[in-house]
Amino acid sequence: MKENIINTNSGVYLNYGYLTFPVNLSIIPKIKIGSKTFYSKTAYHVSLLYLGKLSDVEQEKILKFAGKYKVKLSKVTNVFRSVKKEGKESIIVRVQLQGLKKLITDINNRYDYSFVYPPTHITLYNLKGQYGIGVNSKKEYEEITSQLDPMSVNKLSDSFKLI
Repeated sequence: MKENIINTNSGVYLNYGYLTFPVNLSIIPKIKIGSKTFYSKTAYHVSLLYLGKLSDVEQEKILKFAGKYKVKLSKVTNVFRSVKKEGKESIIVRVQLQGLKKLITDINNRYDYSFVYPPTHITLYNLKGQYGIGVNSKKEYEEITSQLDPMSVNKLSDSFKLI
């Protein structure tokens, strides 16, 4: 799969098998949560759909189709979670999007797929040298994420802003 096939019509693009929506944040470069120090990413996005099991041709077809739709960030919640998998750890914040449900429904109808609405989020921080962990379904969300304590949530909610 090609990295960063950009679709300039809608801002939605493909990146490492994910249909993603870019987000601009101003964020502090590192933050201590519990006994661990986490580092901010250099670019932010919301993963809309995991397409990695599809061929490059199928992924590009969906990207082109998605370019006809407006997907918009409507809300950054105050739900912060720790994500842990295979020795990696990240911090995410849940978000709400406008237009994604319609896009998924129309992709499923048009191409006979069975994509479901994902647990939409932005990965804010990772442990040093690590990268985000895919959370593609409600089941994964329940299995690999956990709540953070209120003090950490307050610290995280003060750590960034949309720009």
